[in-house]
Amino acid sequence: ESHFLEETMNPGRVRQYLNAPKEMDKATGMKWLLAMMSKGRDASEFFPDVVKIVVCKSVEVKKMVYMYLTRYADHDATCRELALLSINSFQKDLAASNQLVRAMALRVMSTMRVPEIIQIQLLAVKKCASDSSPYVRKCAANAIPKIFSVDREQEEPLCQIIGKLLKDASCMVLGSAVAAFNE
Repeated sequence: ESHFLEETMNPGRVRQYLNAPKEMDKATGMKWLLAMMSKGRDASEFFPDVVKIVVCKSVEVKKMVYMYLTRYADHDATCRELALLSINSFQKDLAASNQLVRAMALRVMSTMRVPEIIQIQLLAVKKCASDSSPYVRKCAANAIPKIFSVDREQEEPLCQIIGKLLKDASCMVLGSAVAAFNE
């Protein structure tokens, strides 16, 4: 699908794709946005349109939406406010059957640097630190420094989570837990 990188698309047309009822059209719109981002173009103007489709059922679309949100959730005050509207979707996705969806939900949630949701982020990290998937537990370890950088008063509960992750049997989790501990 190299044509996404080689061609340019009218912003109005991208919006039509993002707001279309079909999941396939939403996927096309997200591919255009990700291509724009990979070319170094600012795609933050589409943030309201992307936040609306965070509740989609398609895992393919959801992955692209989460990649976009990870990049732009903390772009400016407007993006932060709109991202807060999708917190419930992230919390639902923390219980998804797909480990990648759970990990991406935590990654996007921990990317938001909004002090008002620190407690929600902390609960999400605690939950994911006990997940059955080592990949999700690794993402929980990676989220710890992000939360700590926003609210240093959370040191004690974060250290407890790190302590639990340092006892993990998976090398992948252990490496991220050591990195979180060092930070």
